[in-house]
Amino acid sequence: MTRKLLLGLGLLLAAAPAARADLFSPGELSRPHASVEGISNCTKCHPQGQQLSQGACLSCHEELKGRISESRGYHGRLQGKDRDCWACHHEHQGRDFAMLDWGPGGRKGFDHTRTGWPLKGKHAQADCDKCHDRRLIADAGVKALLEKQPTRKTQLGAPATCAACHADEHRGQVGNECQKCHGEAAWKPAVSFDHARTAFSLLGKHVKVACDKCHPKVDDPVEHVGRLQPRNRTYLKMKPVQHASCLDCHKDYHQGKLGEDCKKCHTELDWRNIVTGSTTDRAFHDKTRYKLEGAHATVTCKACHGPNPGVPAQFKDLPFAHCVDCHVDAHGGQMKKRDPNGGRCERCHTVQSFEQARFGPEEHKASRYPLEGAHRLVACSACHQSDPRVGERFPAAAREELQRRGRPVRLALAIYSVAGDLSRCETCHADPHGGQFDKRAAGKGCTACHELASFAKTRFDHDKDTKFALEGKHRKTACASCHPSVRGPQGAVQVKYAGVETACAGCHADVHGAQFAPRAGDPTDCARCHAADDWKKTLRFRHEPPFTSYKLLGKHQKVECKACHPEVAQVRLGGDLKLRKYRGVPTACQSCHVDFHKGAFRGYEP
Repeated sequence: MTRKLLLGLGLLLAAAPAARADLFSPGELSRPHASVEGISNCTKCHPQGQQLSQGACLSCHEELKGRISESRGYHGRLQGKDRDCWACHHEHQGRDFAMLDWGPGGRKGFDHTRTGWPLKGKHAQADCDKCHDRRLIADAGVKALLEKQPTRKTQLGAPATCAACHADEHRGQVGNECQKCHGEAAWKPAVSFDHARTAFSLLGKHVKVACDKCHPKVDDPVEHVGRLQPRNRTYLKMKPVQHASCLDCHKDYHQGKLGEDCKKCHTELDWRNIVTGSTTDRAFHDKTRYKLEGAHATVTCKACHGPNPGVPAQFKDLPFAHCVDCHVDAHGGQMKKRDPNGGRCERCHTVQSFEQARFGPEEHKASRYPLEGAHRLVACSACHQSDPRVGERFPAAAREELQRRGRPVRLALAIYSVAGDLSRCETCHADPHGGQFDKRAAGKGCTACHELASFAKTRFDHDKDTKFALEGKHRKTACASCHPSVRGPQGAVQVKYAGVETACAGCHADVHGAQFAPRAGDPTDCARCHAADDWKKTLRFRHEPPFTSYKLLGKHQKVECKACHPEVAQVRLGGDLKLRKYRGVPTACQSCHVDFHKGAFRGYEP
């Protein structure tokens, strides 16, 4: 039966070869591979009847061989089994089956980073066909493949240079490496461009000048043909631009009278600010009666010579013997009050800088208050604070004159003429103790305890300067334990020193529950029994009169105290302290001892 079936099958295959292909094939090939349909072509993709192999695929798709071997592009970056062609390209699914599997998001959702060319900025928004256009392909192998197969579609060979896709808006003036200046986020501004890398660095006012002021617009008469059309007919002339001399761009307002080297007097910061500190100008002014030195060398000519509104320029007979001939008294006459020469600015200031005064601790010795101790380290502004009312001392006419001459009104609002008795600390410092030591200081003020070297360093002696000498444990107790912070009369927080309790009961709880108080409501005199070194050692207490009417004799001397003085469980004094009963303890024998005679001697008196 089997031999007949095989024979019949052989006759059927011999009679119908087309049917044999349908019988063994798992399905119809896609349209791109339709040319290899049929049983006689199976070995072109399946060598010796085996499974598919990359070698068989690459024998036809030669355009991928170089990329894979060099690990370039999407296919070259695949690893392991992901390189198997059939992992993405499935066959025998029918003529109209799409051979290219883009993944869940389709072509637009494809992660372009996997190709080695991540899409950033504007490129991420571009349509795929804008770059994958066969007219842009420059790869010789891919171009040759498409010439043989005009209907074939491919994603290979897309250009990676800016000039391949974009027209050169600069018309070849600055080369083809657009990325040196431009970024992918937007064409403008050119984020990577730095004018300092050119032969002309932009400084001062030049930084804010519009590009087309120096780089004029040029009309492009050329009719561009092809896909890459410039966006604008006009473009900026990048080079050559003449810049060797200022006169290449700027008009000579002096009409050649002062030469062609503008930099002798002007700077890029502002052409109105004349450079009077150049060698030529300084040498010229040194021949006059007033030599320019320090900050004066940078002052504009107009500031001293004019012209000003309503007043013509003046170059001769200008007063300059004193600073106040040109400058107003910035201190509002405070210095003249103490010293006739106080108006001489040069005593403290130099022509190098008005703000850098040469008045220090040594000069301060000649003042009403020489700086000593920690005062030498205090910033000037801490004592000489600014007061807006100082500005009211400046005459309105002086302000108007400065404004007319175009000069700034620079006033020192600090108070230097300090009123009050400078020998008293409270003239400058607030009393942090709220007047608690006024009586004890006896007119000495803060210096009775504190030293100028440091406020924290004191010469205070608790044993001598107070009525409460520190003894025993009290010497190790933190100050804040007895001197707490409280609200003063003005609401400020201050440490309490005056009026602090000195009796034991003022700070310590009575662990005996007032059993030893002289009278009800009176504080207990703890010192009768306890000492300051250790309150548990009752060195002064004796179990005999006058401390107690019950003297310990015989065996009673060895009995523990708690045997006769039990704890009162119902009373707690805070924490773990319990009250022990000392008063009202019975002294009769039968109160503590069992009567072994069972009353036989009751009423007996020896």
